Amino acid sequence: MEFKSACIAFEKIPSCDHNELHLEVTQHPHSLRDVANIIVALHRMKHSYTPRGTEFSDHELLDIMLENVFEESVTPVAVDTWSSKPNVFYNTKVIEHSVCDQDQKSLVLHQSPLELHAVILQAASMHLKVNLNLSTYMSRNFTDSQRRPVALSIAGKDLYLSCSKSGSDPILQLEKVKDRTMLKNIDANGETARFLFLKSEQGLNTTSLESLKFRGWFVSTAVEDRRPVEMCKEDDSAHFTNFSFTHL
Repeated sequence: MEFKSACIAFEKIPSCDHNELHLEVTQHPHSLRDVANIIVALHRMKHSYTPRGTEFSDHELLDIMLENVFEESVTPVAVDTWSSKPNVFYNTKVIEHSVCDQDQKSLVLHQSPLELHAVILQAASMHLKVNLNLSTYMSRNFTDSQRRPVALSIAGKDLYLSCSKSGSDPILQLEKVKDRTMLKNIDANGETARFLFLKSEQGLNTTSLESLKFRGWFVSTAVEDRRPVEMCKEDDSAHFTNFSFTHL
């Protein structure tokens, strides 16, 4: 919508003798936004400026309008990163959790090869247990209220869980990430999407972790003790796909 002219009248301004201030813009067509900026400028003007006489000179009026309209116009210029990149996941917070599978097996870091094992620990060996940092993410295009995108790392270390294709099936790996800023924003179509999992609450304190890149594949533990944590299909009867996460 455009206007050929705009005429704005304000109530009497304090400390002025005239009843109304009239502003008419006629030189160029103006958009509704332009008119709104002028109104804002005049509104500020009546609270911020006290004229020396009964009216503003043309020069004074122009200076006041330019100062206020330009000030009002600067704010919206900044690009909204959140809305401009719909396929990017943004890290919101990181919380440390204690994790065990549905058989009460704890996670233990195995050094060679580098992987997590699910182990039933006795009191004397609880010091071997590792906790996970759970980093939550949000994206404009991801609106699934039942699942939350997360990245998982071993607390106190720079090791992250990732899911990548090896042969015909996805595999779970531990990757060293020295620069954690690379995971602050994750492109759903990029290489770092392998670090994202979909955390789903299945019941009271029961959680599953599905790969974002390879849907239908879940982080799992074997029914047997002291076996590696790995990826499996949801209906794999030899594995558990449910975990208990306890916020520390």
